Amino acid sequence: MGEESDFPLSDALYAYILDNSTVKSYSKGEAIINIGVVGPDVYIIKEGFVRGYILEDGIETNLYFGSEGTFLTTMHSFWAGAPSILCIEACCPSTLLRISKSSFDRMMDESKDFCRWVAGIFMKCSFQTEVKGRIMNGDARWRYEWLEKCRPELFDAVPIKAIASYLRMTEVHVSRIRNRILKGKGHHDKN
Repeated sequence: MGEESDFPLSDALYAYILDNSTVKSYSKGEAIINIGVVGPDVYIIKEGFVRGYILEDGIETNLYFGSEGTFLTTMHSFWAGAPSILCIEACCPSTLLRISKSSFDRMMDESKDFCRWVAGIFMKCSFQTEVKGRIMNGDARWRYEWLEKCRPELFDAVPIKAIASYLRMTEVHVSRIRNRILKGKGHHDKN
């Protein structure tokens, strides 16, 4: 779970987080945080995959995927106390650690190590946002191959519709790219 931050997650810090959180399980497709609801708590994925998306004119636009160790919240609710503008949803049966906003604030006051770990999460998140902006400017095949190389686990855990939305493509386009890549590697799709 420590990969989310450059600051190490020691056994003691992990135990501290466990002591101040509750374990919540979600079914595939179940919302962890819903659009239009104030949900200021934070979550850490213990097992499973989630996606974060917004709705634009009734169309889902996937912004990110999270796997084990990912730290989640909606800043509209956490920081501003406002209803969430995004939905965070389980892509498969998932287990998360939930830390209430009040517990999180207390933990930030109590623990320098927790504070440093959280700061590391936000710095890494800012870096990854910049990298993603650059990646999404690549051509469609390059974006697909980048995701396949860097996050291959998503292709088994996340619906192709969500991957297509994340890559800013249609499902048909993703399928065509995948088929071209497979043909280039000497594989033949049986569909």
